[in-house]
Amino acid sequence: MRRVKNVGYDEDEWGDYGDAGWSSGAKPKAKAAGKAQAKGAAAPKAAATKAAAGPAAKPAVKGAAVEELLLALGESVASDVVEKALSAAGGRPEDAFLALLTEEVGAGRWQTRRAAAALVATPIEEPLPVPPSSGTASSSTSAPSAGKAKASAKQQFSPEDRKVKSEAPPAEEEEADETDISANIPPEDPSDARPNISLVVIGHVDAGKSTLMGHLLCLVGTVSSKQLHKFEKESKQIGKASFAFAWVLDEGEDERERGVTIDVCVKHFETKARRFTILDAPGHRDFVPNMLQGAVQADVALVVVDVSHFEAGFDRGGQTKEHLQLARSLGISQLVVAVNKLDTCGWDQNVYESIKGRLHAFITGPDCGFKAASVSYIPLSGFSGENMLERKEEALAWWDGPTLIEALDQLAPPPRPPADGPLRVCVSDLYRQGANSCLSGKVESGSIAAGQKVLLMPSGELTTVKSLLCRGDAARSGRSGDYMDSILLPVELQFASIGGVICDPKRPVPCVDAFQVQILVFDLDVPMMRGQQLMCYLHTETVTATITRLVSLLVKGKPQEKRPKCLQKGNVAIVSLKVNKKVCVEPKSTNGGAVTSLSRVVLRDRGTTVAAGVVLSV
Repeated sequence: MRRVKNVGYDEDEWGDYGDAGWSSGAKPKAKAAGKAQAKGAAAPKAAATKAAAGPAAKPAVKGAAVEELLLALGESVASDVVEKALSAAGGRPEDAFLALLTEEVGAGRWQTRRAAAALVATPIEEPLPVPPSSGTASSSTSAPSAGKAKASAKQQFSPEDRKVKSEAPPAEEEEADETDISANIPPEDPSDARPNISLVVIGHVDAGKSTLMGHLLCLVGTVSSKQLHKFEKESKQIGKASFAFAWVLDEGEDERERGVTIDVCVKHFETKARRFTILDAPGHRDFVPNMLQGAVQADVALVVVDVSHFEAGFDRGGQTKEHLQLARSLGISQLVVAVNKLDTCGWDQNVYESIKGRLHAFITGPDCGFKAASVSYIPLSGFSGENMLERKEEALAWWDGPTLIEALDQLAPPPRPPADGPLRVCVSDLYRQGANSCLSGKVESGSIAAGQKVLLMPSGELTTVKSLLCRGDAARSGRSGDYMDSILLPVELQFASIGGVICDPKRPVPCVDAFQVQILVFDLDVPMMRGQQLMCYLHTETVTATITRLVSLLVKGKPQEKRPKCLQKGNVAIVSLKVNKKVCVEPKSTNGGAVTSLSRVVLRDRGTTVAAGVVLSV
């Protein structure tokens, strides 16, 4: 916004205005015309006496007042006329201005110069207040003319009107900037109706998740042969030649040196029927919080299991079971299970069937609760690329099912909140770009567009979207289900944070520090009790939570009358939580609508997931 600076007049120069005159805006009573004439006739003598006795600074003050009046009235009014009117008004510029304005209106010359006067008045930095009339108008001016003069003065020189005029040019500049941004973005193809699906890749550490997805991106053409050759050369130099495909997704130096995924990497690729956003999650148990950041933004999951070390990830405290439970708790209902590294056992069908049977019993059992029709299994090799895009291996002739790409294309788009609903974008990443902030995240509901006014919560900062980046390209807008790579906002980083929410200013997201949730308790060593502190994961936010009350225990969906004293494995209960700071949450819809990540909560204690559920009320 354009700021209006104060004009640096000294107190001595404008001391004659008086508190009841210039500053307060009070209107004294009008005096008779004869009295005004007498005052006007006596004014020159008083002015002469004042000039003789006054300090030497007065001529400079008078000259400044004459310049201001000439600037306000226009060049057609001579300076000597202004000086005479100023002398007749006793050195009060506001009275002189009204007297001269009354004469101009009475003579019919003001209307012809209105446009010019307005143009002259616009650049003045300090708006001149409308002073009250002290009754020094000419005797030849009638009362209606004086009223017309006052109205005209207020219309042209009132502070409110001047403020609007001074702010108008920046608004036009902003509109021009928004137009320029939109003009450089190519229009969307209305015939392309392929749905967007966010796919999180989960599984135990060293199951080959990054290698599998890096090779898939190379096969579909997202990664060029030149880039792959560079990765092969660099990985070979540090003795990790087999990690070339993994380096497509593992971009950090620590990840490449250790050979372990640490942060969630976001990539995009397209098929004939779908547009996918890959969220490559870490598999090590130390980075489960990072895995949650990716899974909470996903629609479907690709579970990667290693046939050569299956027991390490499934039976001996591995992450395969925990990842599956977390995926189901966060609302993921469709799974594609990639039985990886099957080439290490000669594509043995018996090994595949054995692993599939053990996995299927857990996935569709009470611990996870996936529907059997929503789970598909694919035997493949992420390193060799067999059965990913096409099937070439003769030893795999027993498999007559789909390839990995075909299985992904068969995934049904999940239900979305309506596009006209309130805007909700959970911030998963942010960084500084010049004087602006770039935020990333998935559009949970509503839609976002360049030039749109948005509200950042929990800071409460109101701002305007400058530009959008979706799927690596500039975009005009984003709708529910789209992952926005960049949302450029002209705000400081202190007003945005990971875990915050970009929302509709008219329908902001609730921001609270206490809420009620319904949870399912997982395997735990010590029963959950009132007063226990846990780590709470809400969409992309991580906070410390305290159980303040065990409200009720649910049996077959019905609350029990007796309040529980503790919670054990398999219990479904309603509890009240208190968190250590204000967080953005949204209660689960009561009309059967889609549940977004803003309504889902995961509780962990000492590195183990102990419960998960949904927010019922705030």
